[in-house]
Amino acid sequence: MKNVLNDFARHGSLGDEYINEILGKGRQMIAKLIKNDPKNITFTSNTSQGILIALLNIPFKEGDEVLVMEECFPAAKYVAEYNLPGINTRYVKLKMKDPVEVAKKEIKDKTKAVILDYVQYFTGERLPIKELSRFLRERDIFLIIDGIQALGSIYLDVKKEDIDILACGGSKWLNGPQGTGFLYVSPWAFGKMKKVHTGWLGAPWKNFQNFTNLPQPFNDARRFETGTRNIVGISGLTESIEILFEYGIKNVEEKIQKLNTLIFRGLMDKGYEILTPKNRMAGIVTGRPKRGLAEKVYKKITDKNIVISLRNNALRFSPHFYNSVDEIEKVIEII
Repeated sequence: MKNVLNDFARHGSLGDEYINEILGKGRQMIAKLIKNDPKNITFTSNTSQGILIALLNIPFKEGDEVLVMEECFPAAKYVAEYNLPGINTRYVKLKMKDPVEVAKKEIKDKTKAVILDYVQYFTGERLPIKELSRFLRERDIFLIIDGIQALGSIYLDVKKEDIDILACGGSKWLNGPQGTGFLYVSPWAFGKMKKVHTGWLGAPWKNFQNFTNLPQPFNDARRFETGTRNIVGISGLTESIEILFEYGIKNVEEKIQKLNTLIFRGLMDKGYEILTPKNRMAGIVTGRPKRGLAEKVYKKITDKNIVISLRNNALRFSPHFYNSVDEIEKVIEII
């Protein structure tokens, strides 16, 4: 990021070749991360923008509805609630349930989309989504997944998991800068979308010297990039993903699981209520003291310059691959 900023400072304009190299490498890294094709990736500024683009492209009719996971992060709730005039938003509980069984009970003729967190932001529950995706696709219902608490902490192959639409910000587990992100759209989903949210950079320009003849927009997810991208941020996100690859994505997941198992056991030994289901654990472990306020324990921990999150009177731990067993043991000792 420093190098790109320095080049901006020296030259003002970086040139098409320079920018395309950054964008191309970024798209390739993201595609490699989710095991798919770069052309199915569109850059966004955050998860919310990705969810919004997906919803704007669903061929709704007035009176249709979107089912939203009640336990999901507010990003999806706000986007669905306030940006779809004439479309109903309905909330369903998915906590520790079989998503397919919930869908069988809840979807109606007017249901056109379902939005959920792959990994729930509070408890860290990882939802089984493969069968749900197939079930909904057979009924031409779009499944939109918020992947920000999953990618970077778990190994993910969107094809094997049958994911058609996934929105993710570049921060959190990917360690990238805020203001970056991406949206993945499978060819199946793209083929059924309305193809809106298109701008001049959603087209294959050969150069920027003649604007007399306008090329047709891309016929894939790249179509959704409306204009100038965050080149500095994308360069940072790309390098952050490369660091994950250097360590090994499967190694990252194994290390996080090892550390989370220690946290899980430590909290149990301390008599905490564990809110994270062990059989659906990803990168987060959340616990609540059975006596007293979590805020007191949170202050005790953060006063030692240890970073965790306080959520709903509970302590949320999210160690990454760069954390150590010694650090986890120290946290448990402080608790």
